Amino acid sequence: MTPKQQQLTELLGPSVAALDLELWAIEIIGRANRSTLRLVIDHPDRPVTVDDCEAVSRQVSRILDVEDPLPERYTLEVSSPGIERALYKLEHFERFMGYQAKLKLKVPFEGRKNYSGVIAGVENQAVLLQQGDTEYEFPAEHIERGQLVVTDVTQVGGSKDGK
Repeated sequence: MTPKQQQLTELLGPSVAALDLELWAIEIIGRANRSTLRLVIDHPDRPVTVDDCEAVSRQVSRILDVEDPLPERYTLEVSSPGIERALYKLEHFERFMGYQAKLKLKVPFEGRKNYSGVIAGVENQAVLLQQGDTEYEFPAEHIERGQLVVTDVTQVGGSKDGK
C-alpha cells in the first residue's frame, strides 16, 4: 500500500465502516490531467448492492471535498470487489482459506512469478498456498497481487459449500 493509499484508508475507512461495510481496497489510477479514485467496498455476510455504493459515494464525497487529499482532478468510483476479487492484505487471504487463488510474485521463486493453488492459511506474515502435494509459503512482502479463482459457481456469494 502506498503512503497515499494509507492516508486515504485512514481518512475514509471509518466512514465506510459506519455504513456497516468494509473498505476492501483503494486504487488510484492516474492519467495525465485526471485520475480515478476507486474505492472497493465489501460486506462479509452479503453481496454489495448499488445502494451500498451510492451511500459510500455520498458519504466519502463530503469528506474528500473538505479534506482535499488529492491535488489533481479525479473521478470517484465505488464498486464491489467482484467474484474473482483481488486479495490485497493478509486478512483477505485468511478470510478465503480453502479457496482457489492465484498469486503473482514481485520476484521469481524457483524460476517463476505466477502460482495458483488453494489458500491453506496465513502464518508468520506469509500466505500458505497448497498446490497438489506441495505447500508454498510466500511472505506478504513478496506478493505483488493475489486473486480468487472461481472454480465452482456455488462458491459465489462468499460460501465455500454453496450455502
